[in-house]
Amino acid sequence: MHMQDAKEVLKLRDICLRFGKAEVLRGVDLSVKQGEVVVIIGGSGSGKTSLLRCINLLNVPSSGSIVIDGETLFDLDRSGADKAGLKPAQVNRIRAQTGMVFQQFNLFPHMTALQNVMEAPVTVKRQNRQEVEKRARDLLAQMGLDQHVDKRPAQLSGGQQQRVAIARALAMDPKVMLFDEPTSALDPELVGEVLKAMVALARSGMTMMVVTHELGFALEIADRVIFIDQGLIAADGPPEQVLLHPEHPRLKQFVGRFHETADLLRPFLEGKTAAATH
Repeated sequence: MHMQDAKEVLKLRDICLRFGKAEVLRGVDLSVKQGEVVVIIGGSGSGKTSLLRCINLLNVPSSGSIVIDGETLFDLDRSGADKAGLKPAQVNRIRAQTGMVFQQFNLFPHMTALQNVMEAPVTVKRQNRQEVEKRARDLLAQMGLDQHVDKRPAQLSGGQQQRVAIARALAMDPKVMLFDEPTSALDPELVGEVLKAMVALARSGMTMMVVTHELGFALEIADRVIFIDQGLIAADGPPEQVLLHPEHPRLKQFVGRFHETADLLRPFLEGKTAAATH
């Protein structure tokens, strides 16, 4: 299926977010299609994490609308009129269609990896415990953790904990996975194993939105890269265009800091292009 034929899983319109007098997001429009991998980049304070957190109402927008898989989660116009009128139970059901992976792993310290992954499907979705356990074991195996199911977070490395957190989010069968700088709290030698798990997830067809500084990951796996600057989308396009041929002056400056990364990746990209032409 071509991406242009895929259905929209997520639609954001005119998302504004204010904290007091500070305007963090100033009217963001964004659509994401099923199976699309969208990487969001930007300087600190640009609004990229705030935007991700708005999608599942961890940050409640000041105005705008959010539609997930055809259902309106939030719709508040700039005058403050609520056009969605949802009850809390409806909001929670629609929100549950997003899975979130944070910088910090937020695992329950007293539970094993397996129990962490099983917790929400059993307690929130009331699913059959045996079926949930089988699925949880499968997900942990998919993350390369089949040897670690009975360990508690303190017995796992940061990279292993983050992969448990990814499995936990997947256990709820989300329509879209949201990653907020998932490798920024990890030691450098552990970053690769988490990115590898995310690459495999992207290739399996999962719809993903990823806030990250890992531009190599963006070049390899993103369908689109979005650059957020001062609360607005300043660039949105294929990764090679946005990262290697930036036009927006602030994007040039931002990507310039990573030019060494781009130089390192150029042989890889040329190899990728050459492979594509054969």
